[in-house]
Amino acid sequence: MLQQKQKDRYSEPEVAKVQAQAAEAQAAYDAAEDALRKSSVRAPFDGIVYSLPVKQGNYVQAGELLVQEGDLSKMLVRTFVDEPDIGRLAAGQKIEVTWDALPSRTWIGAVTTVPSTVKLHSSRNVGEVTCTVDNHDLRLLPNINVSVTIVTAEHQNVLTLQRDAVRMDESSPYIYQVEDGELKRRPITISLQNLTEVEITSGLPENAVVALNSVDAKPLTDGAKVKVVQ
Repeated sequence: MLQQKQKDRYSEPEVAKVQAQAAEAQAAYDAAEDALRKSSVRAPFDGIVYSLPVKQGNYVQAGELLVQEGDLSKMLVRTFVDEPDIGRLAAGQKIEVTWDALPSRTWIGAVTTVPSTVKLHSSRNVGEVTCTVDNHDLRLLPNINVSVTIVTAEHQNVLTLQRDAVRMDESSPYIYQVEDGELKRRPITISLQNLTEVEITSGLPENAVVALNSVDAKPLTDGAKVKVVQ
């Protein structure tokens, strides 16, 4: 009996109870470790923290924004293009970005995605375009408003004219050229254009004097006598 007691000091129910307690303790320990790991927020990639809306000691809810972090050496720019111009867009086109805070600086990038849908933005039907911009010196900041120019085509060494000098008549462009103190209506052919300039492909010689507007707001007419005001 003594040998049996020394060999089997605990009954099977007692052993099962202790094993169950050990398993329960291990599960509680694992759960505590998991909670500890989740309490440390780690970014999935290297970058720069550019927004930290919480402070030490704050209580936060699940899903609440804690930090904003990103690779600021390349910026994602979102811009809106009017519906009539969407068909001219293509991935890879050059873009130029300017920011009012640094007016002398221009950032160069490329179109990454073109619009797949058109939506109402304020009073305009627009498509959303995303672009990537090189920002190696980190001067372009996140969450700012910028101006974006998308270069859909480029022509070198061409004749250009101020855009408001070009008039339209039933979709036919023309200008008023000043010759011998009179206005002469001249039909022209145009090609590429931007917000300020138009490329003239025919109908206007170089160094020609072209009327913009009259100083007294009277409409310009063919054959009208004029005096050029610089």
